[in-house]
Amino acid sequence: MRDTRPERSGWRRLLRRGALAAVLVLVAGALFVRSGLYNVAASSDHWPFTTWLIDRVRVHSVDTWSSFVPAPPSLDDADLLALGAAHFEGGCTPCHSRPGDPANAIAAAMLPPPPPLGTVVGSMDAKALFWIVKHGLKYTAMPAWPAQQRDDEVWAVTAFLVRLPELSPRAYRELAGMTRTGQAVQDGAELATGSESVGLTECVRCHGDAETGPLSGYVPVLNAQPRRYLERALAEYADAQRPSGVMQPVATLLTPTERLRLAAWYAGLAAPREDRPDPAPGLVEEGRRLAREGEPGTGLPPCLACHARDHPESFPSLAGQNPEYLLGQLGLFRRGARDGTVHGQIMGVIARRLGDRQAQAAAAYFASLPAGGAPALAEIAP
Repeated sequence: MRDTRPERSGWRRLLRRGALAAVLVLVAGALFVRSGLYNVAASSDHWPFTTWLIDRVRVHSVDTWSSFVPAPPSLDDADLLALGAAHFEGGCTPCHSRPGDPANAIAAAMLPPPPPLGTVVGSMDAKALFWIVKHGLKYTAMPAWPAQQRDDEVWAVTAFLVRLPELSPRAYRELAGMTRTGQAVQDGAELATGSESVGLTECVRCHGDAETGPLSGYVPVLNAQPRRYLERALAEYADAQRPSGVMQPVATLLTPTERLRLAAWYAGLAAPREDRPDPAPGLVEEGRRLAREGEPGTGLPPCLACHARDHPESFPSLAGQNPEYLLGQLGLFRRGARDGTVHGQIMGVIARRLGDRQAQAAAAYFASLPAGGAPALAEIAP
């Protein structure tokens, strides 16, 4: 019989040496960390190997995790593109600059510096762009999207980034609504068209004023909305009770007094004159019946019970809104993304009883009405 004791002894010595080596590595690593010799200053780069390793981890991580992103919506949607450009101008240009402008000197000194997006995003897949915009990147200055429930907003920015490499400086400024803000003469107008308080965006650039409508169909008309509703909406955004990666950062910068002034200014504006394509008559008629009568068999109350012309001022006016915006909000209610407030919970219960066709019909009906032109409660009472 073969004597295996020498072999066992050899394996034991090897394991002991391996364990000793591991302990020495851990001790040396602990001493190195404790010594503080590694320079973490942003004035100098990492060691080449460290930079290479971090870059490889980041690239492969984005490739892996973005593969789980669902198929994108149509990124050629002009309204989606305009919404993404408007947010990029307000939220992204401080670090990434805009087409035709030099990089911000402070941002350029970051480590790693924000990349020149016009040259980088052209080689990236839309799903990878979406994943980075939504989740951000650790150990860079790229933050996650403030409202993780709002994939619709993230896709808007993604649609813009896909188009960014081909945009001239002039085309960018028009797309982002930079030519829409004029000189203000009133307190509320000053806040709406630009101030230090509204550092991320100017309200008029996205929402329009008495002369121009919203920049995108996914942006609501604020003109002639009830003042109390606008005050409530801004407060909910500021408190992160109503999710929006676009509006939460803006509302957070406003003081309570500034929110009141903005709400009063928009509530006093006449509705803008806009030419919209006429929705399908059959769809509008379905929506009219739903708005006036509801559907008792499924527990759907009439929309106009809360959104008639003489509705309580804490509810929004839906007449004359963009159908894309109305459908988008109904989608958020149906998914439970707006259940963070009492009003949102009430509407969420109702919206989740709507079918897709009913949601389209309701949006078409209210969009077909002139702003402020919803029937009064007395006109629909049985």
